[in-house]
Amino acid sequence: MPKAKTKYPEIQDIKKDAQSLKENIATLKDHAVDDIKTNGAEKYEEIREAVSERVTTLNDSSQEQIQRAETYIKDKPLKSVGIAFAAGLALSMLLGRR
Repeated sequence: MPKAKTKYPEIQDIKKDAQSLKENIATLKDHAVDDIKTNGAEKYEEIREAVSERVTTLNDSSQEQIQRAETYIKDKPLKSVGIAFAAGLALSMLLGRR
């Protein structure tokens, strides 16, 4: 069936523009999804590396603290036992009051 000629030819232009806009939006959406996937993967890698570095730093720091504590205990065993006893006594008193 042939299309009826309209009184307003601008309507055909508007329909063409709307179709073009629809296609452009679909293309833009595809590009946006691709960008999000790419940037998301890059951001994930950056965060993963930063966390890994932080964990390594904390691990090294904790090893140093353990080493210092072991050295202190070896150098001053009686004082270390006294401190441990006092801490245990204080903890038992705090927990025993409940």
